[in-house]
Amino acid sequence: MAEPESAASVRPSPPSTVVEDVIRERRTSLLVDAAMPVPAELVDRLIDAATWAPNHKRTWPWRFTVVTDDARARLGDAMAAQADATGAAEAKVAKLRGKYLRSAAVVLVWVARNDDDHEVRSREDRDAVAAAVQNLLLAATANGVASHWASVADELVPAVRTVAGLDDHHDLVALVYLGWPTGSIPPPERPPPAVTHLT
Repeated sequence: MAEPESAASVRPSPPSTVVEDVIRERRTSLLVDAAMPVPAELVDRLIDAATWAPNHKRTWPWRFTVVTDDARARLGDAMAAQADATGAAEAKVAKLRGKYLRSAAVVLVWVARNDDDHEVRSREDRDAVAAAVQNLLLAATANGVASHWASVADELVPAVRTVAGLDDHHDLVALVYLGWPTGSIPPPERPPPAVTHLT
C-alpha cells in the first residue's frame, strides 16, 4: 500500500504563468482608436475563446452579436429612440446616439433562456455566459486589443434585441467594446482576497 504523501513532498508552487500574467494585465479601457477596425477574423477568434467557458449540462447558452461600421450608429439610434420614448433627458438621449461609435467593434453577449425556464438552470446558464465574457476579455488582452465590459439599462434592452434580431428569450449579459489601444491604464489598487483555508 502506498504511503500517504507527506507535507514535505507536496509539489512546490510553480512560478506565475502566461495566463496569470494576462489576467493581471487586463484593464477596462476605452482608450482606443475607433477608426481602426478590429479584423472580423480576430473578433471571431476571441468569441471562439469565449465559448470554452465552463457550462454545466452543456446547454451552450451564449449568443453573440458583433456590431461594427454603420451598425454601431443604428444601435445608438435605436437605444436613443427607446430612451426618448421613456422620457429620458435630452442629454442622455444625445449621448446614447454616439455612445457606440467610441470603439471599432461592439460585441453584444446574450444568454438564451432555457425552454423550461428552470430557475437553477437559468442561473447556471447566466453564470456560464459571464465566464464566457471573461474569456473574451482575456483573449482580447492576449491579442493586444483593449476591451470594456459595459451594461445596458433594462428599459433599453428591447431596442438592443430589435437591432440584433433576437426575441425576448434572450437576455443581455454584456456589451463589450473592442478596439486597438491608444493609451494604457495603470493597474488599480486591489484589496487582498478574502480567503479562509479549511484543513
